Amino acid sequence: MSDSIRYEAHLFFMSICTGAGLEMVYDCIRIFRLVFRHKAWVVGTEDLLYGLYCSIMTFSLLYEQNDGNLRGFCICGVILGMAAYEGFVGRKLLKRLQKAVEWIKIKVRNHQNRLRQEKR
Repeated sequence: MSDSIRYEAHLFFMSICTGAGLEMVYDCIRIFRLVFRHKAWVVGTEDLLYGLYCSIMTFSLLYEQNDGNLRGFCICGVILGMAAYEGFVGRKLLKRLQKAVEWIKIKVRNHQNRLRQEKR
């Protein structure tokens, strides 16, 4: 295998990893939103900042690994990495965390109700 093919395969792998990492960051934002309620403008601001973060990370990948040349397979790799993370990890993780957050909220509510009843 030639060095240029090996380099491009490495770049594609790095693109997939970048996409998975970006999706992981968005999962953290979604988890934060599950725990703490947000107003619509705050969600919009968070999404805007996340979009800027994605742009910067993708640009820095292209700049550092490919001297800033835009390559279609790099963008496809980022999208593929995001989709793979979401399909294999993201949805399952989010569903389990939603159940855990609901369970914790129920336990906290029950504890608060017991404390109110003891005060009476």
